Amino acid sequence: MSMRDCIDACEDAHRLCTETAIHGMQQGGHLADWSLVQILLDAADITETAADFLARSSRMHHLTCRAAAEVADKCADSCEQHASDDLRMKECAEALRRCATQCRKLL
Repeated sequence: MSMRDCIDACEDAHRLCTETAIHGMQQGGHLADWSLVQILLDAADITETAADFLARSSRMHHLTCRAAAEVADKCADSCEQHASDDLRMKECAEALRRCATQCRKLL
């Protein structure tokens, strides 16, 4: 368990959530549903924040890691509902689960 592993997982989740939100809006239909896009953007923001707190060795990192893990799991649940139809949703869900796992290791 290392902070570097968690930073990497958070950064990957941030990137994939951002890309997946854009992908969903471009695809339209159920992938552009506002509740899905919103949770993707929420997850992108909180995972980026958690990575920033960890990178600067903030003593408050446990707060952002806890929030990131919770939001990442909720977002992964939403992505998994579309994973059988869309590979990007599947990849995003997997990255979010890794992020949540790594964040919880630091709590």
